[in-house]
Amino acid sequence: MGKKSKSVTKEIKTEIFSCTPDYDLIYNYLTTNFDESVSAILNSILKLFRSIENINNTEMIENLIILLTNFAKKNKNKNTLNKLYEKIDVFLSNLSKSFNWKELMDIEKYISGLVNIQNKCLISSNLKGKGDKYNFIMYLVFKKRDIELLGKYMMNNMKELIISNNILPSVFTNIIERYINIEEENTYEIKYFNQVIYLFLKGKLGDKLLSNNDYISILKTSDKSFVWDLIYKVENDFVMSKEELASTYGVSFYFPLCKERYDYKGETTKDYTKQEVITIDNIGDTCLDDGLFIKKRSNGTYRLYIHLANVPEIIPYMSNTMREALRRQKTIYLPDDNIPIFEDYLSNGVLSLLPNKVTNVLTFRVDVDTDYSLLLDTLTIIPSRIINRHQLSYEEVDEIIKKGDNSLSENLNLLSEIFNRLSRDNLRIKSFHKFKNILSQRTDTNSSKSDTSPSHLIVEQSMVLSGRFVPMLNKYHNLNLIMPWRVHPKFDEDYAKKILDEIDHIDEMSDALRRVARDYFPKSYYSFENIGHAGLGIQGYVRVGSSARRAMDALAEYIIYDLIINRDEGDLDYKYYFWEREIKYWCEYANNKIAENNSFAEEYAYLRRNGKILELEKK
Repeated sequence: MGKKSKSVTKEIKTEIFSCTPDYDLIYNYLTTNFDESVSAILNSILKLFRSIENINNTEMIENLIILLTNFAKKNKNKNTLNKLYEKIDVFLSNLSKSFNWKELMDIEKYISGLVNIQNKCLISSNLKGKGDKYNFIMYLVFKKRDIELLGKYMMNNMKELIISNNILPSVFTNIIERYINIEEENTYEIKYFNQVIYLFLKGKLGDKLLSNNDYISILKTSDKSFVWDLIYKVENDFVMSKEELASTYGVSFYFPLCKERYDYKGETTKDYTKQEVITIDNIGDTCLDDGLFIKKRSNGTYRLYIHLANVPEIIPYMSNTMREALRRQKTIYLPDDNIPIFEDYLSNGVLSLLPNKVTNVLTFRVDVDTDYSLLLDTLTIIPSRIINRHQLSYEEVDEIIKKGDNSLSENLNLLSEIFNRLSRDNLRIKSFHKFKNILSQRTDTNSSKSDTSPSHLIVEQSMVLSGRFVPMLNKYHNLNLIMPWRVHPKFDEDYAKKILDEIDHIDEMSDALRRVARDYFPKSYYSFENIGHAGLGIQGYVRVGSSARRAMDALAEYIIYDLIINRDEGDLDYKYYFWEREIKYWCEYANNKIAENNSFAEEYAYLRRNGKILELEKK
C-alpha cells in the first residue's frame, strides 16, 4: 500500500512538472486515488508558488486549480468533498505561515481560487462566498489571522469592498456568527475577534456597516457577557473609559498587589562610580536605562563603556514582579499617559540611571583602536555600579558638540566619531537608513544614520553596538549561545531598489507611494532561531539596551548572566535546557503581545483624538 501511494504521488508530480502535462491523466488519478492525488497536487502548487514569477508556473497553477474545481463540481460524494475541503484547509493554514505580505499578494488570486473550491465542497452552506476579494479577506481573518495585514488589505481594496453589495456585509456577518459561538472562557479568541470587529467598525468602512445594523440583531441572539459588552460599546458609539479599552486588549494601568520589594545591591559588583558617566535622553525622562563613558588609554587606544540598567542584579527571574513584566512585554506610550512594565519605584527609581545615585548596571566594555575600529579580543560584560554624573538632553549634547567649549566636548566628539565610523562602515545600514529616511520624509536622505543629529547618532549606534555585543562574543569565543534573537528577514532588495529609483525622480514622495513602500517593508521580530538582521546588515542581534522598558531585553540579561558571566558555575546543560524552553515561549508570546499593545495604543490615540475616552469623575 505504501509503495503504491509513493508511486502515485511520484507519477503525478512527474507529470505536472513535465514540459506538457497531461491533465486528463492527473484527473483520472484524482478519481481513482483521491487522497494521494490531492496531496501530490497541493504539494506541487506549493512548489509552484515559490517561483510564481515564472509564466509557465502560473499557467500550471491555474490549470491545476481548474482541475480541482471541476472535480468538486462533478463529485457528489459528501465524504470525498469534506476530505477535499479539509486538505485545502490544512494547506491554507500552512501557507499562511510560510509566505510574507508581498508573497501573499502575489498569490492572492490562487488562494481565492482554492477557497472557491472549498465553497463548492460545501453542498449547502450559508458560508459560501463569491469573488476573489471575499475569499481572500476571509482567508486573512480566519486563516492568516494577522490584524495588521488585514488592515492593509482592507485599505488597499476599500473601493471594491464598499461598492460591492455582497462582500463587506457577507464577511462581517461571518465574523459576527463566529464571534457569538466563542466559548466565554476562550479569552484569546475573544480578544482577537474584538480587534477584527473594531477594525471593521472603526475604520473608513465603518459607516457602511453602521448604516445597516442587522449584525446587532445577530449579536443580541447571544446571552454571553462579552457579546453584550460589545453591543454596549457599539450602541454608545464606542465611548468608554481607558480602563475598559485596556481590558479589551489584556492591558492594565494598574499592577497587581505584590509583597515583593527590591532595592539597590552593590556588594559583588565592579565599582565604576568614579567615572564621568553621561546619559542622553529626552528632557523630563526619568526611566534612564543606558549611560556612556570613554577614556583614552596610555597606548593611544580608547576604552568604551556602555552601562545598561541591570534587572537581574535587582529582581529574581522567577519573581512575580518579573513575570508581570514579561506579561506586559514593553512600556506602552500614550498621548497623555504611559503603562510601564515595572512599578514606578523600579522603572523610574531603583533601575533607572538617575543622576547622583549609585545604580546597578550591566557594563559592556570594549577597546577601540586609534582608527575607531573595535578590538574584538577585548569584549567583556561586567556587572558593575556607577553614578550618573551628567544627565543630558539631546539638545544639550548637540549644543556642546557644536560649540566645543564644554568640559564634555572632547568625550562627546570622540563618541560621535566612533559611532559614526561604525555606522558608516556598514553599507547595509546606510542603504537601510536611506530607505527609512525617505519613508520618514527626512531632508538628508543620503545620511548613513536615521537621524542627522549627533546626539541621536550616539544613542542609536550605542544601542546597535550593545545589541551586537553578545553575538560578537558568541562568535569570537565560540560559545554556541541561545538567545531571544531580534531578527529581520532579508527584504526584497529588487523591490526596494525599484522604489528608490522611482523616488530619485520625484521631488516629494507621494503619500500613496510611501504607504506602498511601508507595506512591503518587513519588520523585525523575536526568534529562537537566529536568521540575522538584514536591516542592520549583521549576522546576529540581541536587544539589551532598554531592560527597564522592554521585558525581552531583561530576559536577555538573565541569560547573559547564566550563559556568559556565570557560565562555569553550575550545570551548563540544565541552563541550556531551561533557557531554551523560556526563550521559545516568550519569543512567540512577545511577538503577539507587542502587536496587541501597539493596536491598543493606536486605538487609544484614535479614541482620545475623537473625544471618546470617558474621563472618570474625580471624587
